[in-house]
Amino acid sequence: MKVGIVFMLAVLGASSGLPGWAQSYPVRPIRLIIAVPPGGAADFTARIVGQKLTEALGQNVVGENRGGAGGTIASDIASKANPDGHTLLWSSSTTHGVGPVLYTRLPYDALKDFTHIGLATSLPMFVVAHQSVPVKSVKDLIALAKAKPNTLHFYSSGNGGMPHLVGEMFKTATGSPIVHVPYKGSGPGVVDLAAGNVQLAFDSLPSIFPHVQSGRIKLLATVGKSRTGLYPDLPSLGEMGYPEVDGKVWYGISGPAGVPKPVVNRISAELKKLLAMPDLKQRFGQQGADATFLPPDEFLAFLKAEWAKWGPVVKATGAKAD
Repeated sequence: MKVGIVFMLAVLGASSGLPGWAQSYPVRPIRLIIAVPPGGAADFTARIVGQKLTEALGQNVVGENRGGAGGTIASDIASKANPDGHTLLWSSSTTHGVGPVLYTRLPYDALKDFTHIGLATSLPMFVVAHQSVPVKSVKDLIALAKAKPNTLHFYSSGNGGMPHLVGEMFKTATGSPIVHVPYKGSGPGVVDLAAGNVQLAFDSLPSIFPHVQSGRIKLLATVGKSRTGLYPDLPSLGEMGYPEVDGKVWYGISGPAGVPKPVVNRISAELKKLLAMPDLKQRFGQQGADATFLPPDEFLAFLKAEWAKWGPVVKATGAKAD
């Protein structure tokens, strides 16, 4: 009874003056589609945000993992859902950052077939290797890759994902002949990396952290122009002379086209509030994730900037998803 009272007060406070259907949103559990299998940064961040949204909205936000095809399977499902706000997508740098410029044919339009509600978080990426790889630095890694071409393999979360594209950028910038192995998400990929079945990865911390702690995976560098506060002693690729190898993993909330504006505003407002919560920031921070909120208009502008950024990179590296 107490939960119901709190929920009704929250709805009345947030939706005063809105039509009756908007005041009652949500009327049933919300389906949050996650474009990868369990495990990895997407799953970790989505479930933390989903838990907080459950508390804020008074209905369960149920994570549904639908991995495969670089996030296009999950995105296609979300784009064709009823636009009533009860089916949402944990959109990402893979599904709506790189994917729209990487895939030549998609079953949806990344702009017209979605309602983009808000950016939630971004994460730095790292160059990592299995502990058995006889290198201590990126310089060593490049030398080994050139001495033994096509013998070092790196996993990605799937064709078209940021771990894939950053790996391709690294190959091009350094002239390292390493081999891409796509998985249906970082979770299965990191299992093979920890076992030594693949040797390298370019990924964010939630995917690799337990194995970094255990010593099975070692950090070689931070991807990007500058170091990260989490590992201030770890050099960046930028300071090593490869500033063009740059990219972050990010996640947000999107829905099918046509989600009513009052519902969009409600979800966006709750997302902004929960991302400011100290306990969420702490949980994110422990895994290298930053709470990075953008409202709908700014999120849409951010996506357009991503497409303008990654289009030339895809062309220059020759990365392919199909």
